[in-house]
This record gives sequence, structure tokens and C-alpha cells, in this order.
Amino acid sequence: MKPIHVALMLISAATLAFQVVLTRFFALAQGHHLAFMAISLALLGAGASGSYLSLRPPTPANLPFIITRGATFFTLSLLAAYLAVNYLPFDAYRLALERSQLLWLTLYYLALTIPFFFSGLVIGAALAVEPGQAGTLYAANLLGSGLGPPLALGSLAWLGGPGTLFLCALLGWLAVVGSQVSGVRCHVSRFTPYVPRPTPHALRFLLYPAITLGLVYLALRPPALFEVKLTPYKSLSQALLYPGSEIIFRRWNAFSRVDVIRSEGIRSAPGLSFAYTGELPPQLGLLVDGDNLSPITRPGSPEFSQHLPLALAFALRPAANTLILEPGGGLAVLTALQSGAGAVTVVQSNHTIVEAMRHDFADFNGKLYSDPRVTVVIDEPRSFLRRTNQLFDLIILPLTDSFRPVTAGAYTLNEDYRYTVEAFADALAHLSPDGLLIVERWLQLPPSESLRLWGTAIAALELEGDRRPVRQAQGGPETGDRREAQRLFALRSLQTSLIGVARSPLAVEDMAKVRQFAGERQFDLIWLPDLHPAETNRFSIVPGDPYHRTFSKLLTTPDPAAFFVAYPYAVAPPTDDHPFFFHFFKWQQIPEILQSLGWSWQPFGGSGYLVLVVLLALVILLSAGLILLPLLWMKDEGGRRKDEIFPSSSFILHPSSFFFYFALLGLGFLFVEIPLLQHFILYLGQPAYAFAVVTSALLMAAGIGSRYLSPRLSLRLSLPLIALLALLYPVLLPSLFDATLRLPWAGRMLVTVLALLPLGTLLGIPFPRGLKLVAQESRELIPWVWAVNGCASVISAVLAAIMALTWGFSVVLWSAALAYGLAAIVIMPGTRRWGLENR
Repeated sequence: MKPIHVALMLISAATLAFQVVLTRFFALAQGHHLAFMAISLALLGAGASGSYLSLRPPTPANLPFIITRGATFFTLSLLAAYLAVNYLPFDAYRLALERSQLLWLTLYYLALTIPFFFSGLVIGAALAVEPGQAGTLYAANLLGSGLGPPLALGSLAWLGGPGTLFLCALLGWLAVVGSQVSGVRCHVSRFTPYVPRPTPHALRFLLYPAITLGLVYLALRPPALFEVKLTPYKSLSQALLYPGSEIIFRRWNAFSRVDVIRSEGIRSAPGLSFAYTGELPPQLGLLVDGDNLSPITRPGSPEFSQHLPLALAFALRPAANTLILEPGGGLAVLTALQSGAGAVTVVQSNHTIVEAMRHDFADFNGKLYSDPRVTVVIDEPRSFLRRTNQLFDLIILPLTDSFRPVTAGAYTLNEDYRYTVEAFADALAHLSPDGLLIVERWLQLPPSESLRLWGTAIAALELEGDRRPVRQAQGGPETGDRREAQRLFALRSLQTSLIGVARSPLAVEDMAKVRQFAGERQFDLIWLPDLHPAETNRFSIVPGDPYHRTFSKLLTTPDPAAFFVAYPYAVAPPTDDHPFFFHFFKWQQIPEILQSLGWSWQPFGGSGYLVLVVLLALVILLSAGLILLPLLWMKDEGGRRKDEIFPSSSFILHPSSFFFYFALLGLGFLFVEIPLLQHFILYLGQPAYAFAVVTSALLMAAGIGSRYLSPRLSLRLSLPLIALLALLYPVLLPSLFDATLRLPWAGRMLVTVLALLPLGTLLGIPFPRGLKLVAQESRELIPWVWAVNGCASVISAVLAAIMALTWGFSVVLWSAALAYGLAAIVIMPGTRRWGLENR
């Protein structure tokens, strides 16, 4: 392997690892919505580097200079960019009120673009200078990129976020060292050839190891200056405002940061009954990524937990064999034990939370997870349900996240596979004959989360094969099958709702217990099979009782689709292909959003979806500038303008063909990667690990394809094969998952890699072979098509999110097939002209 390949691998690994660090940084500091925006715009740096190289074409003589300086400035700028975005006073919540925030936002994105510009400069220059070696160079780029995500995730668990940042800088610096130690001496600038004095060997012998060791030390002991600063709107920031509050536990893992805070101000009991007159027990606050405070509660009198809505589950099923999914700080587990549950299985995906509950705070929580009735499983809830054969009397999905106004929109981009139709169906399949599925969510007005949850339960019953569970509404006559109608019930407190789905029809005794429990604790009934409207809206009175009215209407309507279309928010049941439970946006909300713009505390005027639309327009505008401007001033080394270098009459393929071809490749690659990642999350479990495995497998397989298959497999064959596999994977993967789901995690990881290998290797072929076609026309176009491909990749990231939110992930994958099919049509004249399919 040549030094240039090592340098490309190191800079590519550092670049992808830095993207992972930034994603984690923004998830912690600001929120996932801003993380998506920042990473997408930062990727424009790669496109900007192509535009720069179009105006200042690299040569074989100055390539070592570009690699050395580019890697050096990448190393420096990624540290500077991190500090800039960490300390710039940008506040997304004040964006509509203060014009200065637009300036800070611009600087925010500019800072993030710079490191990606320099890494893209190194890679783009190498490809432009050596198009004949595009296969091996592109392979080094992809293999390095494939190593970046798992390296970053492993480092996050070991070094934490700031430490991993310095690891990225170390990788960039090693690219500098490697290019210098390789013996490069001569450097030629773009305009004036020159040969600088080589660095003295003695100085290099001292300087390079000193800087390397310094970065290693900083990775192990990062300065406090690099500690992540949280937005003041995060739960952790707000909790620390209370006098005497302090963080008593902090630990990073590959996909989160877990904090525990001690504060006298922590009083967390979602849905607690007005009838409870006792004191709240002492609590600590457990937070993941600085948000969603979940209480760790010191056990006391059972009277407290018996006044929580969740206690209804144990009133209906005493001594139940119980499964609790993602209990956070363990309040639901405490309620189960104090209610007399026979056995409790806890499924928690975050192992750091389990370690904290079992060891660090075991004395405080009364050794909750050491109780002989409790079994703790570290796994994703869906993954556990699909692999276990156990049946449970109760399956509980408790409320452990913070209240979110439906208009906030900041969480609209978050997929959540716990609240899909298929998830509820999986849970119902693991209930005993008299079992109950119990789910808690927040209330909003008009009904949103609770109504979507209700519709999801109905759809899960239909998926199970039941008839629509229709019953009386507003005191009207009963219709439908009584047996099926008796499988649902719902009640509410002032701020929360509880929905129950029964495996078998509710007995008369069960309905009596629900009424008794609600009446004694002053909870309002929303739905029972024999509920009369007069029994609703008695305690926490809401004018018009919209909860009972909408729940009843959804149950009785003969056309649920029409109901969802007419409702002011998007509340149709989410599915595994469209798992966005918190996405409530409809275009008809825009007048209300614009009217409240600047007067509401919600970020971005009320909807995360609109953020995507604005972002798409912004990246298209920026990309157009980066793509078109170089064509106006492009010159070769002799000073000839673009039209003199390659007049249109000399082209077999017009430059517009190259534009469409490389743009379609940029769109298609992420259109494949993003939906495949979502498919494998349910199979592999933890999303962070699925991201590392799927991304690395695809990129490294593409690297293998670029190195070994691109010289042998034609575009006329590879592009249609990619399109065909993109269509087949959504059909074939479910059967593969069902057949191998019971394998251990290592086995499923191996299946994932093998399943992605055919498609991944093919994805590595079109780009290097396309560069060979460009080289046949004009080498000066190579940096430009690098810019086109990079800008299209940024657009595809935003566009894929919009398409997934609107139509689901399958549509994104089908669009990838279309993109590669169109790319084949666009490039075919060139392959026939030069016969490259046989080379």
C-alpha cells in the first residue's frame, strides 16, 4: 500500500469519526434537530473543496503539498470548529426575535464547513491528479470511511466526547506524518513553482512524536475548555438552576451521555393523582443526553406509587408476570414491586443506566434491580420481543421522557420503533390469554400523542386479524362485535393518558375495577366498551371533552383514512417503515405557525418539518453556487478558459451528462444507505451499533468493489444491478431477519455484513469508472464532478429525511433504484464510445 493510500484512509477515517462526534455533540448540546442541520451543511465542505480544485487544479508536483497542508489544516480546524460551535452564543429559540442570531447561525455553519473542506481537498486532489488510479484511491477513501464510525463509537465509550474529538485530530495528524515520512520533498504551487527547504530530520524526529504524544495525552485527559455546553432549554440545564443542585454521576457510552443530578427541586411523578395528599419521596434525576429527566426514587410508603396511573395495571392483574420496557430511572419498576407483581422483567437498552441503577445508586433506590423478582435484560425492546418465547400478564411501556408541546416540532425527526403498529402487534403476541398491554403518554390539546397512540392500538388489533373494534359513541347504539370492542380502555390525569389493550375481551369485573380505580384517584375515563358520556370529563374538566370525543369517533368511523385527513394534526398510526411518532406536521398548520413566529417559545416557529424544507432550499442554493461558479472561471495551467479547453463540439458526452451522472450517484448512495440503516436497527438492536455496522459494511464493501471490481465490471451491468437490488432488498430482508433473529448479536452482525456485501461492492463501481470517462474528455472536469457529487450527497441527506417523513423509508429506497437507473441511461453513450465496459 502506497503512502498516499494510507493518508487517504487516515483522513477519511478521521472525517467520518468527526461526523459521529458532531452528531453526538449536537444531540447533547442542542438537540437532534439542529444536529441534522449542522451535519448536512457541514458536508458542503466536500463540495466546496471540489469547486476550489476546479479553479486551482492540482498537479502531480503539488499533490504532496496539498495532502500535507490539507491534513494539517483539517487537524487544526476540526478542533477550532468544535470550540466555535461550543461557545458561539447561538440560540435557536431566539432566531425569530433577534437578527444577531442569523449572524451566529452563519458563523456556526461556516465553522463546521471548514474541516470538511480540507478533508475533501485532500481526497479530491488525489482523485483529480490520478484518475487512472481512481479505483484504488476511491477504495482507500471508502475503507477509511468505513473504519471511522466504529472507531468513533468505541472511543466515545472509552474516552467520552471531547476525548474522541482529539482522537479524530490524532488521525488527521497521522495522515500528515505519514505523508512526510514517505520522503516527499518537492512541492510546487499552483502559479509559481518552488521547492521549500525540507524539514530537518532532527526537527521532524522531535516535532512529530511530540505532537503525536500531545494529542494522545489530550485524548485521555481533554481540557475543561472542550466540555460540551448545553443549551439552557435542556432539562439538565434547567435542573441545575435550582440552588444546591449538583451532578453526582456522569458517564459516556457509544450512543449517549448519562448524568444523574441531586437537587431538592426534583419532583417527578407524571400523572400523580390529585387524591394523593402525602409527601413525595426523595428523588434523583437521571438524564440521557442532558434531557428527559427520569426520577430515581427512594422507596417509601406504597401509597405514593398506588396513586400513579400505572398502578391500575396491577389492580387489574395482581401478582402479574410483568415486562417493563425502558423504565429509565425505575419508577415503573418500583410501582410494580410495591403493587405485588409476581415477577418483573426489565428491558433497558442503555447499559450505562443499568450499571448506575445496579451499583452506583443501588442504596438510594433500595437495591431495586437486586430484588429476586426482578430480571434485567440489556437489549432493545423490539429486539427482545422478537427473540423471546415468554408470555407476560402485563407488558408496560411507561412514560419516561419530558413533556413536548405538539407544536414544538423539535422531535419530529426522531424515529421511535416502540410506538409503531408492528411494535404493538409484537407486544400483543407475547401476552398471556388474559394479558394487558399498558402504554402511557403525555396529553396535549388538541389530542395528538394520546390519539395517535389510540389509533396505533386499533391498527395493531386489525393487524392481528381482528375486525375493527367498533362500539357505541356519545351514548349511541352499539355496533360491531362486542367481544372485540371490549379489548380497549383509556383514562387520563391532568397531563397524562394511559391506554390499555387486552389480549382477550375485558371481563365485567375488569371494567368495574377500572371505574373504581379512576373514581377513587380522580382520573377521568376516556374509553371503556360500555362507557356512557356522562361518566367522562368529571375531574380534570376540559371544555367539549375532546379526548373522549376523538377517541370514540376514531373507533366508530367507517373511514379512518378520512378521519386522519380531516384532523388538524398528522395522527395516523406510525409503522416500521414510517416510525415518526412525534411527527404531527400538516401543511395546513403553516398560517398558525407564521402567525406565532417569534412569539412562541418553540424552536423554528413550530415544526421541525419546516426546518427540513428551509434547509433543503438552502443547500440547493449553496450547492448551485458551488457547482456553477467554477464553470465561469475555470482555467487550465496555461491560463486557457474553460470554453477553450473543452469546446462543446469535442464532447461525446456534454458536461451536463457528467453533471447528471455524478449528481445521481450522490443522491442514490445515501438513498440506499439511510433506509437500509433503518431496516437493520430492528434486527441488530441498538441504533448506534446498527449505524456502525451498516455504514462500515456498506462503505468497506464499496471500497472492495472499487478496488477489485471496478476494472472488471461494466457500468452497463453494475448500475442496473444496483437498481435491481435496491428494489429487492426491502422484499427479501424481512424473511432473512425472521430466519436468523434468534442468533446471538455477533451472529446477526455477520449476517448483516454478508447481506450488505453484494450491494455494497456494486456501489463502489460507478464513481471510479465515471471518473475514467471524465478523464477521457477533460481532466480539468474531475474536481468539478467531485463537487457535484459532494453537493448532491448533502441534498440527498435532507431530501431523504423529507421523503421518509412524508412517505416512509421504502419510497427512499425505490428512489435510489430510480437514481441509479437514470444514471445508467445518462452515461451509456460514453461507455459505448470508448468501450470502457470491456476494460
